[in-house]
Amino acid sequence: MEQIKQQISEIQDELQESPKDAQLLNELGVGHHMLGEYDKAVEAYQQSLAQDPDNFKVHFNLGNTFYEQKNIEKAVNHYLNALDIQPDYVPALNNLADVYELAEDEERALELFEYITKIKPEDPMGYFNLGNFHLRCNNTAEAGRCYKLAIEQDPEFYEAYNNIGFILKHLQEYEEAISYFEQCLEIAPDYEPAKRDLAACKEALADA
Repeated sequence: MEQIKQQISEIQDELQESPKDAQLLNELGVGHHMLGEYDKAVEAYQQSLAQDPDNFKVHFNLGNTFYEQKNIEKAVNHYLNALDIQPDYVPALNNLADVYELAEDEERALELFEYITKIKPEDPMGYFNLGNFHLRCNNTAEAGRCYKLAIEQDPEFYEAYNNIGFILKHLQEYEEAISYFEQCLEIAPDYEPAKRDLAACKEALADA
């Protein structure tokens, strides 16, 4: 926390010399956001955009701050602004999909999560996030398919192994679930969710 405050102070000193430096103003906004000083972050981002209105990352940052302030409409507007400038900017697509899901507009959320996998077919995170969406919607078969696609792109994606194991555990397919939890823990030995569920599956088999 003190380090962030020190960085903000240094940025403010630099802004004394270059008060219209869009990058410095963006960095100031990031600092205030990290401290939870959202009004100050909004002000800094808006000043940055006044100098560089086509900076999609600043629109994205501003959208995140408005989201933290529960100002969903403004958050969506700035995510959309970011995407107007950079249509394949995945962080904005992801956050916009999250907002639509929270608003119970599952159709639009799904459309965005699927779109990410189409524009970034080699990015395992897109399939993982799509899988998580399907899991939240209790679409377990489709969720499992997406996690397997994530693993195809990145065989070290231990969270995807864990999530497949989680699905199998709840289907009471304990032996197969154990296999996936063990694969997860081979990659990430300290991953607590997999350790807990692995133990639970072994216990369930012992009690069968």
